[in-house]
Parts: sequence; structure tokens; C-alpha cells
Amino acid sequence: MAKSQELFELHFDGDVVYQGEKLYDSGAVHEINKPEKNLWTIMVHDGIFYEVELFSPFAQRRKSSCECDEYKQTKSCKHITAALFALRTQLREEAERKADRQKHKTTSGKKLNINTLLQELDKQDLMHFIKAYARKDKNFNIALKAHFARRVDLEDNHAKYKGILDSIIKPITSNTNRAKSADLKSFIAVSKELTAQLEDALSVSDYRDAYYIIDAAISKTEYVRYHYDNYADETSAISQRFHDLLVLLHQRVHAEELKSSLLELIIELPQRSYYRHNDLENHLYYLLIGKQHKDKELMLRLKEICLGTLLKKQREDNDIITLLSIVLMLDFHLTKLKDITWFVTDYSKLSMSVVDRLVQANQAEVSVKLMKKMQSHFPKSRELKRKLLQVYLTLDQLDELTKLLPKYVIQSDDTKLLFKLKDKLSSDQWTDVILELITYYKEDPTKKSILASLYFQEEDYDSLIALMHSGVEIDLVMNYDHKLYRTYHKDLTEIYQKVLSEIIDSYLGDKAQISVKKAIYHMDQLGAKKLRRNVLAYLEKEYKHRIQYLF
Repeated sequence: MAKSQELFELHFDGDVVYQGEKLYDSGAVHEINKPEKNLWTIMVHDGIFYEVELFSPFAQRRKSSCECDEYKQTKSCKHITAALFALRTQLREEAERKADRQKHKTTSGKKLNINTLLQELDKQDLMHFIKAYARKDKNFNIALKAHFARRVDLEDNHAKYKGILDSIIKPITSNTNRAKSADLKSFIAVSKELTAQLEDALSVSDYRDAYYIIDAAISKTEYVRYHYDNYADETSAISQRFHDLLVLLHQRVHAEELKSSLLELIIELPQRSYYRHNDLENHLYYLLIGKQHKDKELMLRLKEICLGTLLKKQREDNDIITLLSIVLMLDFHLTKLKDITWFVTDYSKLSMSVVDRLVQANQAEVSVKLMKKMQSHFPKSRELKRKLLQVYLTLDQLDELTKLLPKYVIQSDDTKLLFKLKDKLSSDQWTDVILELITYYKEDPTKKSILASLYFQEEDYDSLIALMHSGVEIDLVMNYDHKLYRTYHKDLTEIYQKVLSEIIDSYLGDKAQISVKKAIYHMDQLGAKKLRRNVLAYLEKEYKHRIQYLF
């Protein structure tokens, strides 16, 4: 192999080479086979196994292929470069060993290493050693079984995988026989091994063996997650992967008997006492609904099971929220949520949490329909209107948002959300919203502060000054005068004179003194010298007898 031919990196995009090298360094390259002269087939694991073919990889007439989508689009991918790194390393090592043998062929001495042992040991002796070591070392025993499980056919292959997992995690019958930390680590390692074997079975359409693996693995994983909090992140990730693969397997299988068995596993597993219902998006029923929602009979069956599960025993709120979310999703597909009386009556305290769970899971249609129906049951709920506004905004349903926004503001007096949404609406939509609100608040003298904020945000300063002339609290004047005192100096002087006069005339105690001092200090901070001078002159003239007290 010439050096120029070894530098395959020059013939690939730099990013593809970098990604391939990372895959190779992570140990993703597994089997390297040479079925024909100048042809190598190499298995690369990247989520699933991809088969790479390399023909004369380090020659001018090199050819390569991969099963992945990236290769189909660009005729190049990280799996090919990862395979090339691995093959180049192997060929170099073989060349070095050959050279070493040539150099030392007159020497009879050999190093004691694994390759030497495997070449020299008697097969029977090696088998006896493996058996004896497996009897003494539980972890080696389990790892050996798990690694070679798919390569050995038994009379009952279904029980094969279950037996491996049961030997690690036994049923809890008392506090003394709970699994130890080492057992849980072993379970995680074996689960990852079985995940790889399951993916391999799927890749070669060996669906029967895939079913045997997933049946044992997902059941034991859920049992572990329920009973043990140790390594929760790892076991949750394993659970999520098994959930996805189970539903994927059910989609791919066409054989009637096996498809039926898979469906029953999907339906039956969440009914077990140890199944955790706290994660909506990784719940088996949630995953199934997305693929099977047109099967009305199945949807009715799932709904009945979920409602029954809710009634079985006391459950944590998180589980209840997930189950309710699934029931409402099913009901949406069955009846478009025709009647939710049972939900708002029996689960009113959790209803908003259910809405949140559906929104988080991107169930937009279901959540919007549910919230619209809930409005008739909770007409005064500001929280419900706010959530519905947020979903409308997420979905860009601006017409619906425009209709609901004024109602929300009127009910909540919350103008913060109103002005956050301003940029989302067209100028015509925004004008309609503001005019509706101004018309409403003009008729309510107790809500002048809301009306003032609308005028101020819209920069309608003439209307804001007119509102202040009609009589308002002094704090409201001080909130907005920073934009007004230069242009509306005369008006503001009159407004301050009137507001302070009303306070001084109404209160003889400290309140009058505090209000006057606060107003004058505010004008100082504002730098409104002329306004301050005119207001002070008015107070000194009108309240000669109290001016010392006021200051």
C-alpha cells in the first residue's frame, strides 16, 4: 500500500472525515470481512448498524457504498470514512506483524498475549476454562450469554432472553433480596447489548427474534424503573429506546400472528402495576395512537383501559395527568371531544396541568379543542384564556388570537401580554383589538389606569392628557409625565395643581405631606424645572397657612 494511496482523507470532504474519525474512535466499527479479492464488507454502528462495502479502497479505482440516507444523496458519508480508518489500521497492523515475523523468523520465542493463546491452546482446554470462569464470575457469565444470545438457537428462544435478564434482576420478595448497584450496572450493560441485537434483528428483518428480545427487555426495564431510582437517567433512556423500537417493530411486521402478539404486548404492558405513566411522549399508548388513530375499535379499547387504570388505586398526579391526556387524545379521535363534562367535573384541579401536558407534547389540535370546550365550564378562568392565546400564537392562528385577546385583557387587566403580542398581529388586527379595549375601558371609571396604559403605549398623548384632566390618582400622572412635560407643560401644571389640591383638601395628616414631597422630588428627578416652579408657586399661594407643614 503506497503512502499516496493510504491518504484517503484527501478524497473526502473535511467534515465527513472528521465525523468518520469520531465514529471510529468511539468503537463504532465492528465486523471487517473480506468475501472477495479487493472487496471488504464492514459493519458500522451509528444508532443502528450500516453495512459499508469497500472495493480496492486504497487504489485509484476505488469504489465504496453505504446503506445510509446520506450516501444515497451525496455518494459520501461518515460511515465510509469510519470504515476506511478501521481498515487502514487493520491492514497496517497486519503488515507490521508480517514484517515482524520475517524479522524474527529464526527466533522461536513468542510473547504471551491473547492472539498467541488462541492460536496455541487446545480448543477443549479453552472451553473448560471458559466454563469454569463463567461459573465463578457472574458478570462474565451474563456478558457471555448476552453477547452470543442471538447466535445460539434453543428450543424456547422466547425464554432465552428473559432468563438472561432474570438472572441479573430477580423479583423483589423482601428488602433483603433487592438488587445491588453492581446488578443494576450489569443490567444497563446487558440492556445496551440487547438493544444492539434488537436493532440488528430489525435490520435483517428477523422479526421473530426481535419480538423475543423486546418482550423480555422492555418488561424488565419497566420493572427496574419502578423499583429502583439508581441510574434513573440511564434506565429512562433505555426504556425510551425500547418503547420506540417496539412500536417500530409493530409497524414493520405483516405476519398476522406476530403482529397480534406485538399489539397485545403494547396494550398489556401499561396495565401492569409497575408501569410508569409519568412520561406522556414515551407512553406506549401515546406512541400507538400516532400510528393507529384510524382504528376506532382499538381506540375505544385503549380509552376503556386508561379510564379503568385511573380508578384502580391511588396514583400520583403525574400519572393521572398522563392518563387523562391519553384519554382526551383518544376521545378527540373518536368524537372530537363531544362531551368533557366528566373531565371538568372529576378532575378540575388537574385540568390545567393536562392542558399543559398536551401543549408540551405538541398536541395542538387536541389542546385547542379541549380549551375551547373548557371555556364554557370555566368562563372566568384567566389562566385558560392565557394558555389558549399562547397556543394560538404558536400555531400562527392570528384571527383566533385577535378575537380572544381583548376578552383576556378585559377579564385579567393584563396589558403586558397584550403588548408582547403586538408585533405578531397585522396593523389592522392590532387596531381592532385596541379600539375594542379602549371603548370598553372608557365606560369603566374604576379602570383609568388600564386606559392610560393603552393610550400611552399607542402614543395617543392627547387622549392621555384628556384622561388626566378628568381626574386621576397622582401616581398615574407620575407614571407617564416623562413623555408629556415638554409638549403639554400647561396641561400638566393644571393637572398637578388639581391632583395635589384634592389631596391637601382631603387629608390633614401625613398623607398630604408625603404626596406633595413625593411629587416635587419626582419633578426634580425628571428635570422639569419650569413645571416644579409653577406647581410650587401655586401651592404657596393657595396654601399659605399650611406650606411650612407641607414641606
